[in-house]
Amino acid sequence: MEVDQSLDLKQEHPFDRAILYTATGLFAFTVVLTTIQVFVRVFGIESIDYIHLTQPLARITLIIGTYLGAAVAFRNSEHISIQFLLDKLTRWSPKIGFTVRFLGNIVVVAFLGIAVRAAYIGTIDAWNTSLGGAGFVMSGQVYLMIGIGLVISITYAVVNLIAMAQSARSGQTLQEPTVDRENDE
Repeated sequence: MEVDQSLDLKQEHPFDRAILYTATGLFAFTVVLTTIQVFVRVFGIESIDYIHLTQPLARITLIIGTYLGAAVAFRNSEHISIQFLLDKLTRWSPKIGFTVRFLGNIVVVAFLGIAVRAAYIGTIDAWNTSLGGAGFVMSGQVYLMIGIGLVISITYAVVNLIAMAQSARSGQTLQEPTVDRENDE
């Protein structure tokens, strides 16, 4: 069994590319910071100014990059779902499969809405709270970046819902692409 690791980004807008490149850049920066941190620990070179910031900065960039990466996944309709069950339902009855997929997307949008509210509250409540290890970065700022990633995700999820509703209205069922694992080599 192989895992499909292709992105197949729907690059319809420069905004989509910007999100993808920003998420990729943040992950690359996390790798660089983590590599520096390994050398700091192995060779004991903690005496260089600001080298101790690599650990908290790697953590912060990983958190923010994860939420932007999730937005890319939402853009491509590759968010977490029980694909096996959806495929079986769609083969059994395309209408039922479509309905379950549509209702699942509504639940995702509702969850993201709750998460955006929580990120907003976290931003307000922790705006002046120092993040351990990186005194110049406040917890509220990290919550703000998480909230931005969530808002982008919810925007893409709503766009997907609208596309599904339009396809249902026109009498078509919009099926998300699946990988035929039996015929892959």
